[in-house]
Amino acid sequence: MPEMIDIITPGSASQWYDLGVSFRKSARFGEAINAFQKAADLAVEELSRGDSLPRADREAAETLLSRSIASIELIREINGFVNTDLMNP
Repeated sequence: MPEMIDIITPGSASQWYDLGVSFRKSARFGEAINAFQKAADLAVEELSRGDSLPRADREAAETLLSRSIASIELIREINGFVNTDLMNP
């Protein structure tokens, strides 16, 4: 039986972000990065609408974009972590 996060097809940037969080919690880091990147791309797309975007929506998109980028960076730090003390006894 597939996990619930396998069958979700998000549409909005916030749904993609939530999917990324679910993948990250499940230690599915590659899929999490992809979902966070899609959320960031959609947020940028939304911000590119210019002045036609209401202020609250613009602020939400900016927040989502920064959180998505921060989440990607965090996962990359986790995956690239090396404890040099353990390597040099």
